Amino acid sequence: MTVADVRSTAPRQTGLKSLAGALAFVCLVLFLLAIEQKQAVAAWQAIRDDAAPAAGRVLDWAGRLPSGEAEGLSGLEAALADDDNPLAAADAAAVLAGEYGPADDATRAVLGGATFAGALVRFDTGASFRTTPLRIAAGREHFAFGQTFADRLDAPADAQIELRRLVPVTRGAPVGPSPLCGGQTPGLMAVLHRRDRVDLMLFRAPARPGPDAPVASVCGVWSFRAR
Repeated sequence: MTVADVRSTAPRQTGLKSLAGALAFVCLVLFLLAIEQKQAVAAWQAIRDDAAPAAGRVLDWAGRLPSGEAEGLSGLEAALADDDNPLAAADAAAVLAGEYGPADDATRAVLGGATFAGALVRFDTGASFRTTPLRIAAGREHFAFGQTFADRLDAPADAQIELRRLVPVTRGAPVGPSPLCGGQTPGLMAVLHRRDRVDLMLFRAPARPGPDAPVASVCGVWSFRAR
């Protein structure tokens, strides 16, 4: 091999090393986010909802390194933080608990009032759901094609909507169909708590709100006020 050959392959090897390093980092992020889950299904949900978007942001950051627009370590921290999708409620947000009455005639007819007690949500009409936290969505996010939480709930773009996955009320039993979803099984609940008011959205399973989700995935939207 001549000196010219060595020089010609050097940039290629450097590029491959950089690519390998980036892929290794992405794999590490995926692994760390997944190993904290106790079950395989929960691990897949973590990768789908948290790790995959984070990996995409990190790759975007890496792609801007050659141009100097990646902002170094601070840019990487911003990519991992994802300010558009905060994972924790704001400091001023109060814990949602207590009894709430219907804020409009539609809610009064379908649900009556609501009682929030930790993971449990009960309605005066008899329906009840057990929930588990999923993530905090920003008001600007789309829950369906052409519709954002902010528009539907008359909220600011930076409003924090709590997304809760529905789980069985009784351990070992599946989440059953509900008349609130037209006899279909609900899978996710979105809750916006503003002082004495609560807005609630219910989604059909398998629920994954986003810009590509059909509008028909929404079972209903209801509003309550503190009693």
